[in-house]
Amino acid sequence: MNKKRKRAELSNIPAHADTLVIGSGTAGSIVAGRLAGRTDQKVVLLEAGPDFGPLNNKNWPADLLDGTVIGETHDWGYTSSSLNGQPNHNLERAKAIGGCSSHNGCIAIWGSHVDYDTWESYGNKGWSAQEVLPFFNKANKTLRVRDFKESEITPFHRACVNSIEKTGIPRTNNLNDLYEDHGVDISPVNNLHGKRFNAAFGYLDPVRENGYLTVVGDALVNKININENEATSVDAIINKKHTNISADRIIISGGAYESPCILMRSGIGSASSLSKLGINPQLDLSGVGENLHDHPSINIKFEGTDLLSNLMDEFKQSGNTIYSEQTIAKTRSRNCKEGFDLHVYPVTWPTVNINGKWDCGIYSANMAPISRGHLALNSANPLGQPIIDQGYLNDPGDKDIGVLMEGLELIREISHQKELSELIGNELIETSRIVSLNDIRNEALHYYHPVGTCKMGPQSDSTAVVDNMGKVHGTDNLYVIDASIMPVVPRGNTNIPTAMLAERIVSILE
Repeated sequence: MNKKRKRAELSNIPAHADTLVIGSGTAGSIVAGRLAGRTDQKVVLLEAGPDFGPLNNKNWPADLLDGTVIGETHDWGYTSSSLNGQPNHNLERAKAIGGCSSHNGCIAIWGSHVDYDTWESYGNKGWSAQEVLPFFNKANKTLRVRDFKESEITPFHRACVNSIEKTGIPRTNNLNDLYEDHGVDISPVNNLHGKRFNAAFGYLDPVRENGYLTVVGDALVNKININENEATSVDAIINKKHTNISADRIIISGGAYESPCILMRSGIGSASSLSKLGINPQLDLSGVGENLHDHPSINIKFEGTDLLSNLMDEFKQSGNTIYSEQTIAKTRSRNCKEGFDLHVYPVTWPTVNINGKWDCGIYSANMAPISRGHLALNSANPLGQPIIDQGYLNDPGDKDIGVLMEGLELIREISHQKELSELIGNELIETSRIVSLNDIRNEALHYYHPVGTCKMGPQSDSTAVVDNMGKVHGTDNLYVIDASIMPVVPRGNTNIPTAMLAERIVSILE
């Protein structure tokens, strides 16, 4: 990019916004798009990664459009610091317009009524399951969530559903029935003809040209400037140049990892911890960065057979699209008292393994973990990586790891069902050795669903960071709206629950 173009782009950035939104992931795109669509205020949206423009723009990387597999480019490069789980494993988060809705597997799952009723029981009025249902439906409609046609179900996933049924988990016709705790089906998806329909397409494209929205890519936010109780402006690095933008209202939508980092660099967090990093404390909110959790998962992998390869190749050659993820099963462990606490999700990849066969595996995740971790800054440098400890399997009673053990037993039982076994063959040695609790403790991974680091709750809760509308406690005009404010992770893939959350809050914001 030449210097003249850089200067032109910077000159197009407003010096002031009515509302400034930081982060264009699922929540940020929804908040900015809905507010700008009201045509009564100027909205500036800052995205740390690139802005590739609308859906019809030919600048989009192929992997961010390909809804058949998880995207791999434009990643933040986070790694796990957890004591448990695979050491230093990647914590994939998208750094591009649309955020993780531009990366994910497009699985559109809501969770359980227990999740949202629990949010409300923590003092968050308006978040019960019945009250959030209209916003789930609104998000589904805008993100073009659909069911797969029968003809789109791959031979692998057809065998998976049948085999899961054989283990006693019944077929359901609606995985998003919040009051159903036991069922398997092909998941609904926000995927159109193999293309991932991300939040930027659904919410930003309709208002990009209305004159009220300014989207700024490659804009890394350093901090928010606070004057008494008011957030006044944002310091950002835009195209490698330090820039300040003032705003009447500032909304952080950086996700469970970036939102707490921005707050802490702004002096909002544990005063003693911030002082040690040379950051001047503005608001002493010790909950910032705490309560971090994700769904811990375990997986087993298989060698694949000639039959699987032949069937998948034939399916593809017939003009069908191969989707790596389609099947979801939800069920209860033996000690689960309400809702459900296990997901099963088989995966196959449109690549071949070292034996020349199709790769395939079956995953299980603990959907209601009680373990908690935390996130901390390494330094005040916005270019640095935070310390991310999800706290996998650290509950004193080992209940979380017990749930994963039951999940491991279940996915092995599924793999032994004749119809599926004939396709996937033998389990690979690398995962067949996972047999004990300690093995699980060493091999657990994330399920791509971090939440909780800016917990929503009343000000009387010393661990809460924001109120039930996402407003940061002790401030007049600073908000956090994204998965980081979820006090408890939903029992589902978090893209659509995050969209619901943003739809609900933005519907009330003036």
